[in-house]
Amino acid sequence: MAGPCGRVYRIDPRIAASECNALKETTGGLLVPEVVIEAEPGIRVTPPAEGACPAVWRVGVDGSWMQTPVMNFGHTLSGAHRAWEVVTPVPAITVPRDGVWVVDFQVRGAVNIPASASTNQAAGMTAGLYKDGVLIGGSELLVLHHTLNAGDQNTAAQTTACRQFVHGFTAGQTVQLAAARLGTTGSVSIYSTTDGRSYITMHWIGPTGDTAA
Repeated sequence: MAGPCGRVYRIDPRIAASECNALKETTGGLLVPEVVIEAEPGIRVTPPAEGACPAVWRVGVDGSWMQTPVMNFGHTLSGAHRAWEVVTPVPAITVPRDGVWVVDFQVRGAVNIPASASTNQAAGMTAGLYKDGVLIGGSELLVLHHTLNAGDQNTAAQTTACRQFVHGFTAGQTVQLAAARLGTTGSVSIYSTTDGRSYITMHWIGPTGDTAA
């Protein structure tokens, strides 16, 4: 740099020798490393405005979720003993994002057993969730099982049961409520009214590959 009376000054920058110092001195001058931030699915990165000081990067988590609507219905299971069938009044959920999801579902079940003769009679139901038409192992839930002793008069019973589990899904897969009746005596039904609901909810908690802590 030229100074007064033609004198020339040379300014040599002093670079800290610490290994943690990202600023480097090269033959071509000072080198400032470029930072690249990559976001996984569900992670939102907002860069700083141009010229902002300090330059603040914001990292947010997009916790996607889904649920079936509030429904009013009564659905009688018509299959054979332990034969799984889709509960058609509950609409299928289409998974919007790859990753690990917390799944909650609730089922309000009812049984009606006619007057018993000389033997005990029983009826009940198991519920679970289908993924692309296949039962998800570990999602099974015993909703209700009721026994009528020999000689007893006809009886009815209702209850509400719920289940929560963690499962990995791929975007585009479908999730459906399914159930299977236990026994073939009387009638077995699923309801959703103001007295008790049946539904499915799902919450995204992490990208594909996440494992338990």
